[in-house]
Amino acid sequence: MDLTERHKRILKALVDEFIQENRPVGSKTLYDKHDIGLSPASIRSVLKDLEDFGYLASRHTSGGRIPTESGYRFYVDSLVTLYELTIKEKQRIQEEYLKMQFKLDQILKATASVLSSLSNSAGIVIGPARNLDTLKHLELIHVHGDEILMILVMRSGTVLHRNIFVDRNYSQEALYQISKYLNDNLRGYDIYEIQNVVIPKLSVRRDGPEDIHRIAPLISSAMTPDNSEVTLYIDGFKNLYSNFRDEEVQLSQVLSLLDDQGFLRGFFSDYIDQDGVYTIIGKDGDQFMSGVSIITANYKMGEKKIGALGIIGPQRMDYNKALPLVDFTSKLVSEMVTRISK
Repeated sequence: MDLTERHKRILKALVDEFIQENRPVGSKTLYDKHDIGLSPASIRSVLKDLEDFGYLASRHTSGGRIPTESGYRFYVDSLVTLYELTIKEKQRIQEEYLKMQFKLDQILKATASVLSSLSNSAGIVIGPARNLDTLKHLELIHVHGDEILMILVMRSGTVLHRNIFVDRNYSQEALYQISKYLNDNLRGYDIYEIQNVVIPKLSVRRDGPEDIHRIAPLISSAMTPDNSEVTLYIDGFKNLYSNFRDEEVQLSQVLSLLDDQGFLRGFFSDYIDQDGVYTIIGKDGDQFMSGVSIITANYKMGEKKIGALGIIGPQRMDYNKALPLVDFTSKLVSEMVTRISK
């Protein structure tokens, strides 16, 4: 059923009040503290409607009401008033990154800390899968006999060393020509693209150095990351203890959620390819997320979507501030990651 403007006004006021005070809200509180323009009796009637629609629930027969997951969902989708981060708040976020040496892991670790401290929830950042890291430079060096050292410099700042064993002795000059050819053709692609698209195309071309067709498949195979699992950065466990201190069951659930890194990797990875900020409320995300909300957005290296970040907290979190916080941080992280990749 479509809500009237009266229903929307009262639902917004009740959710705002509950987020701030964390206790059931009654008609008298709404009448006394919010300029709704209705009598207490009229407010009670609307609250009854909202409960019948499934947007509110009563903990006790004579007590006030609290938002349900459906109520939060409608609030976030239709009623939330996005907070404009102040210049001071933006500077505080930016200053955290100025402490870094502009290395990817430091940036992502700082991001989890920033999201946690400014949202009073847990900050989560999922690092890029290693096969999505983009090649900046490749060098082939003759070691001895049939052994070659391949050095891969990635745009994230990671330097990888791989030993390749070939079926003949290549001179350093020949390896220099092969390295130059590969750099000209592979630079700017991620490892997945190199292995599955670029190298196969080079294999059918005839414009490369001698023996490129023999050595290219070995190079492609050696590029496979040692561990393709992404790294998780988590900060803010103390905030969760504070937020759920009176709700032991939900505290146990959310701590179990954060402890299940496989679930978190899979969950946040689903949003890497999605543009914009997403809010997942309770069982929208998983049956074990009752009472929990997640706000997430991706971050990019240039135009490539490589990871995701967000916050995990109680459903009564301050969405007005949390949504623009995640949005601003994702854009800032994208700028930082892109900058170090050049």
